[in-house]
Amino acid sequence: MKHVSLPQLTNKPVPTIGVGAMLLAEPLRSTGELMPWDDAIAVLHHTFAQGITLVDTADIYAPDASQFGYDERLVGEAVRTWEGGRDSIIVVTKIGITLNVGADGEDEWGRDGSYDYLMRAAEASVERLGFVPDTILLHRVNREQQPFAKSVENMLAVREAGFAPTIGIGNVHLDECEIAWDVSGGTISGVENERSPRYRDDEDVLRWCVERGVAYFPWSPFGGGDDAANLPTKYPAFAEVAAEISASTGNDVTAYQVTLSWLRSNGDAVVPIAAVTRTATADINAASANVELTADQIARLDASPVGTGSVFPDDED
Repeated sequence: MKHVSLPQLTNKPVPTIGVGAMLLAEPLRSTGELMPWDDAIAVLHHTFAQGITLVDTADIYAPDASQFGYDERLVGEAVRTWEGGRDSIIVVTKIGITLNVGADGEDEWGRDGSYDYLMRAAEASVERLGFVPDTILLHRVNREQQPFAKSVENMLAVREAGFAPTIGIGNVHLDECEIAWDVSGGTISGVENERSPRYRDDEDVLRWCVERGVAYFPWSPFGGGDDAANLPTKYPAFAEVAAEISASTGNDVTAYQVTLSWLRSNGDAVVPIAAVTRTATADINAASANVELTADQIARLDASPVGTGSVFPDDED
C-alpha cells in the first residue's frame, strides 16, 4: 500500500485508500440481514492487513435508531483487537446528524451543530469506540440552525475538550470551507464530500483541499446502490480504460480500481473511502493503489458523462 503525509490530519502515514465501515451496519443486499458481528470484525481485520489502515465511521451508522452508534462500537472493537495495534490505524468518525425513534416508531433524522449536542455526541463517540479517534468531522451542516462559523467554533470546542486531536467538516461548499479555515486558524483536518463517476459537483472544494494539504475523503466513490453495482456498464469509459490497462500490463484491472485511481489522481490529499463487506473487495481495493493512469486516460475519464446526481441530496440525510 502506498502512503502519503497529511500532517493536517495526523502524523501517521496515511494510506492512499480508506475503508468505509457504513455497510457493515446495514442489512446486506445479498441476504437482507445484518452481517454477523464477528464476521464484520474479520472483514475489517483483513482490510487492515492489506494496508488499508484508515477506517471511516459515524455515530449514525446503525441498522436503526434504537441501535444508534452500532458502527462505532464495531469499528472500536475491530481496532482494539487488531494485532497491528491501535497506533497503526487512523480512525475517522463523524457527528452532527441526529437519529431518533419517532412517536410513530419510525426513524427520525435531523441535524444539530449546537455546542451542547456536539460535545455530548463527541463524548459518546469516544465511549463507544473505546479510544479517542484520530479526527472527528462535522457530518452535515444544519444551515438553518446557526451561522456555520458557530458550528465550527463548536467543533473546535470538541477538539479542545480532548475528544479528538483534529477536527474536520463534511458535505460542504467552498464558502463553508473558507469559513472553517478562517475560524479554525487553518487547522481543518479533512473534508468528506461525495464524489464518484455519478456525482462530480463541488470540484472547487476538492481543489481547495489539495492546495492546502487538507485530506479530501470522497464518499460513495462508486456511486452507491445500482450505480455501484453496475458501474462498468453505467460508466463505460471506466471499463474501457480498465481494459486498456489490463491489455498493456497483463494484469486483470477492473473499472472499480480505475475509479479509485482516477479519484486519487487529483492529488495526494485525496483518499477515497471505499466500503467493504467482503475480504475479496478489500483485496481489489488495495490492489488499485498500484493502478496508474496516463494523462490521456485521466482526461477522458474527466470528460466522460456524469451520472444522475447525489446519492443523498443536500436536503436529505
